[in-house]
Amino acid sequence: MKEFSILSWVYDLGKVALILLVIGLFIHYFVMTIFALEGASMEPNFIDKEYVLVNRIAYLNKTPERGDAVLLKFPGREEQKYIKRVIGLPGEKIKISNGKVYINDTILKEEYLPYDINTEPDMEETLRNNEYFVLGDNRDNSNDSRIWGTCPKKNFIGRAIFIVYPFSQWSTVTPTNYSAI
Repeated sequence: MKEFSILSWVYDLGKVALILLVIGLFIHYFVMTIFALEGASMEPNFIDKEYVLVNRIAYLNKTPERGDAVLLKFPGREEQKYIKRVIGLPGEKIKISNGKVYINDTILKEEYLPYDINTEPDMEETLRNNEYFVLGDNRDNSNDSRIWGTCPKKNFIGRAIFIVYPFSQWSTVTPTNYSAI
């Protein structure tokens, strides 16, 4: 009789573990995931080896906004994932000139970046429907839309919402509020 109760207990524990695994996988693939940052492309706002909670359903019924930190699949090599900041929205003209970013000929004030940041090279791009221009915060060390072009919305995985590790950095990730664009 004792063997039966142990087997029953193991069976019940296995069912609970399987249910938790299925729920966990569902959440990971469809609701939220944790992404480990690699490299310095988003410094000083995100750092190498930081873990970020990403909301996968953020853009199901809403469009990405300027300033959102987004996890995306690298256009053309979807197995690679990056975190970048949305700078340009569909239909806008993006211009980089003399180290500054312009949206529809209005300078973009990026208060989350060091004062002396210099964005290069000079370029101009008009975004089509469902195209976004994304940049890393560390402009001298970022592989972004200046190099590989615009990013289609379908490549967005989700919006970064919380820094979960290291614990000393625990905080919400709030989108940047740009004035008058």
